[in-house]
Amino acid sequence: MEDLTVRQKFILKTLLEKGPFNIKDLSNLMDVSERTIMREIASINNNLKKYKAVIIEDNGQIILKGEEEALDKIHASLGAIPLQWLLTPEQRQILMTIQLLLSEEPIKAAYFSYQFNVVEGTISLYLDKIEEWLKMRNLSLIRRRGYGIKVEGSELDKRNAIVELFYNYKPIEELLAFVYNDEKDKYVYTFFSTVFDNELVQLVKRIVQQIKNVIHDHLSDLNYFGMFIHLLVSIYRTKIDKPIQLNDEFVKDILLSNEFIFMKDVEKILKENEIYLPDAELAYLAIHLSPKKYVYKQNRFEELGISLQDLSKEVVEEVSRLLNIKINCDEQLIVGLSQHFEPALYRLTMGLQTTNPLVEEIKNYYGDLFKAVNRACKLIFSKYNLMIPEEEIGYITMHIGAAIERQQALSKKLRVFVICPNGMGTARILSAKLKTLFREIDAIDIGSIWEYKKKSDDYDLIISTVKLEDLKDNVIVVSPFLTEEDIKKVEEFIEKYAVKKEKELPGNLPMVKKRQNFEIADEILRNLQLKYVEAKTIADLIKFIAKDLYDLMLTEDAKEIEELIFKREAMGNVVIPNTHIALIHTRSDKMVMPFVGVYKLKTPLKMKSVGFSYEEVDTFLVMLARKTESSEILEMLGKISISLIEDKAFNEILRFGDIKDIRNSLVKILNDTQEALEDE
Repeated sequence: MEDLTVRQKFILKTLLEKGPFNIKDLSNLMDVSERTIMREIASINNNLKKYKAVIIEDNGQIILKGEEEALDKIHASLGAIPLQWLLTPEQRQILMTIQLLLSEEPIKAAYFSYQFNVVEGTISLYLDKIEEWLKMRNLSLIRRRGYGIKVEGSELDKRNAIVELFYNYKPIEELLAFVYNDEKDKYVYTFFSTVFDNELVQLVKRIVQQIKNVIHDHLSDLNYFGMFIHLLVSIYRTKIDKPIQLNDEFVKDILLSNEFIFMKDVEKILKENEIYLPDAELAYLAIHLSPKKYVYKQNRFEELGISLQDLSKEVVEEVSRLLNIKINCDEQLIVGLSQHFEPALYRLTMGLQTTNPLVEEIKNYYGDLFKAVNRACKLIFSKYNLMIPEEEIGYITMHIGAAIERQQALSKKLRVFVICPNGMGTARILSAKLKTLFREIDAIDIGSIWEYKKKSDDYDLIISTVKLEDLKDNVIVVSPFLTEEDIKKVEEFIEKYAVKKEKELPGNLPMVKKRQNFEIADEILRNLQLKYVEAKTIADLIKFIAKDLYDLMLTEDAKEIEELIFKREAMGNVVIPNTHIALIHTRSDKMVMPFVGVYKLKTPLKMKSVGFSYEEVDTFLVMLARKTESSEILEMLGKISISLIEDKAFNEILRFGDIKDIRNSLVKILNDTQEALEDE
């Protein structure tokens, strides 16, 4: 097969190793047209004649036919073709992105061209997609002729992106098979060997097994794989002198905590394998290795005058409004969401990675519910500069979806009224039989024909042992002994009732557009303030803001407002990354009315940003509301905070515009009736 080109060898080897291929799939795999594939196959067939083999096309399927012995000879004659050439375009992009994220030096496009055996034009197209993907994760792709390609951004954002890419490369069961050594998938093996040294991969496999025995004997498969990836990346980045940098207080809190005492054993195992990690890496690993969810300074939202239960209720109420359903009275749902938010919100505040391998299935299964939850979380948590990722939205959707299903099941339960003039004893026996035979029946009342006439509308089903004058659709006449024929009549009614209720209940309902309440918008805009402040510290600025609100008669207690803003700033995560703007939102019933104000500093302050990075901040957007604020006002504030995070033009106006510019922007945001849910 020496006469074949590399592309032709690729096609032949692919057919030999992966079996019949749809011509369109093969075309996509190779990034060439279907016509090119057919032309290459014609050339290959000329070389296959001596083996009495042939490639045919049958209903769009490309099939290699020949005797098994002949096919073995063909395979042997092809020689080794790098498995990277067999990767799909999506897998190539994942592999490229991981290599860029792990490298501290620029990589040339020619390197990737050689690695995947494609032209540099194809690599350029891959890089366009990679650049967009990285932007959504606070990372930048630098591409300069003569320099090469490099990813810039915080170490934490890089780690999160790397972990996400590993989960996306192959189905989790195939990745686990590799980690557990149950199956040697050569494509997964080649992937890891391309990114890391194979010796390091095998070492980490052994270490992870040792750690598993120390920290938890029954760790889930997903957590086990996560442990493998985090440890692999931690060791690799430390070896190239790029360990993660974490807040000293955070590191100390972790390593001295009884909850993470197991890290002493982990560190011992690492040292026995000649792996020495700094304290920050050990703290970072501790969170990801623990089967429990770590919460640092638990429920700090309480300090701002709002509990996790309140936040949960706001999310549920917003989803209820968007989908026109009533689930806000489900106490089980509120408790479940509160328990979920406790560790989840802290992980987000710290910039820690969340994984949810079921997120695509959840989006497909729940449809508009997922979109509504996403919208609700944006409106509520963006005020705290927290953008909830799809992975967490998926978990929240499952909580709310389960509540809706509970409601649906409950609503399908029937209230039954039994009429039996033959006597109460007979009526009770009939009722007991009905309750035993039909679990769909929730409650059964016994009464007379006279009571039936007064209360018939209160019941879903009327069962009578005598014929009634006004026979309605929900009335069934039965024998006091409940015959087989009677049972069948009741079954048919229940089946029709369930279908009817299914149509009435919410499922993938279209989102309900909400009318704008212009009076609320006017109330917010009327109190808008723009002030220029001389402040050398954040404490000076907060004192100024609190006094300003008191002087404007917008608060009854400047001291409480000052303390709440101090607490909000101390929680961190107030800086909008790469904008030089900070968002401070808190709630107090000492506020006379809701407030939005912009405070600009003449000298920027250096403040902690997302994760553990720092940024120069010169503009503060302050949004205050009462604890008992209406949902409409909270939604308005949510719209402003979403724009702050997503709209670069709004950021520019906040920093460089005057009060008229800012007010005009807010008018546009608050009066925009396009919820755009279907576009999210």
